[in-house]
Amino acid sequence: MARQADPTLHHHEWRASQNWPPLSREDIVGIAVAGLGTAALIMIAVISAGGEHGHYSNVTIARTLIATGFLLINMAHIVGILFFESVDYHGTFQRFFARLSLVGTSTAILVSLAIGVL
Repeated sequence: MARQADPTLHHHEWRASQNWPPLSREDIVGIAVAGLGTAALIMIAVISAGGEHGHYSNVTIARTLIATGFLLINMAHIVGILFFESVDYHGTFQRFFARLSLVGTSTAILVSLAIGVL
């Protein structure tokens, strides 16, 4: 007889369907900030590059690199959160991934905006 995963939830978790792992509020907010923050970083880079034709300034190149870097980081963050939650792991690395986009993406947006002022 095959064993099935325990479908019980912790008191602070929410499950969208039986196909998704249970997610805490911090996980959901982290995934939302990762998606919206990455979209904001990409828009900042696109708007910065929109007025320049042919030769891009250092600010535009830096904004593009920041947006690309955080796109990769946030994709890994979302995959990590889903993997950790699917096996019900709540250790140090799970907390690190859960907070990575909250702090990192917000900081990247501020840095991307600040380098245009300098």
